[in-house]
Amino acid sequence: MRKSLPPQTTEWLNPPANVKTPYTFFEGSAHHPLGPDDSAFNLGNAWWFMDAALLTYSSEAAIRGAFNTAGITGDVTFFPGAHSTQAYVMSMPAAIVLAFRGTQVDSFWPSVIDFAVDAQFIPVPDGHGGWVHGGFLGALNEVWPEIATHLRAEQKLAQRPLWITGHSLGAALATLAASRSCDDEAFGLQGVYTCGSPRVGDPDFCRRIRVPVFRFRNDSDLVAHLPLGLVFRHVGTSQFIDAAGHLHRDLPEPIELMFEPGAHVLSAREAITLEGFLRTSGPELPIPGFLADHAPINYSILIWNCFDATHAQ
Repeated sequence: MRKSLPPQTTEWLNPPANVKTPYTFFEGSAHHPLGPDDSAFNLGNAWWFMDAALLTYSSEAAIRGAFNTAGITGDVTFFPGAHSTQAYVMSMPAAIVLAFRGTQVDSFWPSVIDFAVDAQFIPVPDGHGGWVHGGFLGALNEVWPEIATHLRAEQKLAQRPLWITGHSLGAALATLAASRSCDDEAFGLQGVYTCGSPRVGDPDFCRRIRVPVFRFRNDSDLVAHLPLGLVFRHVGTSQFIDAAGHLHRDLPEPIELMFEPGAHVLSAREAITLEGFLRTSGPELPIPGFLADHAPINYSILIWNCFDATHAQ
């Protein structure tokens, strides 16, 4: 059944889900279970992983509760960083899922705006001859040693496909984690699904990721155009959802580049004005489309609708 998008205001779009927006995580997963061995593009898997990414914005108790309510069995382990990095690993009988949270929950939109202005970070070496966004690398390093140890231990217990997912800055961390996971076959990395991902590294970095990366972008999402500059590139195949909610599969890079000239780029002055507007205008006023299109709840609903449409044909 097709789902309706919530009102496009800060009150309804702020994560976590289910505070204002009625949302049931993994709804219908009993009839549409995760296909962990399917490394080809799979809209059912895309919806499942986006729900897992949306869930990262919730509390630990709510995350466990969502899996239990959906009847998804497994063990959840949480990995909080020293600053704002957050991730969890869901170890199920047939798969392991690593999900990274995006920006801070308590200041979601201001953090997105700040990133949009301060996005031209100096690239740093990734340790394999490539270059990556220094801020993203530092954020991953907060949690990666513990995550890597946990994943190796889980795979020793029972070898299962590993999937990695994330939204926004969480998508960037998921991409970096995929690169790290490609260093050791023991991780069992099967693939990556991301939503609203910024660019992460240079072409050499991108080429090192040897598993499928399915990268969703919702129409005018501001973050998908960042960071600015000539060094950073997107990883994986572009899965573009247009303003009408229709999915355009595997956009070639030349076609994707056609969207860049129309991307909204915030100046520092515009960012201060917009942040002040969102802070003082009240929760019911609409927010600009290039921000609303980045909302994680919108990604989950739109991807579900694209999946549901395949069953209606």
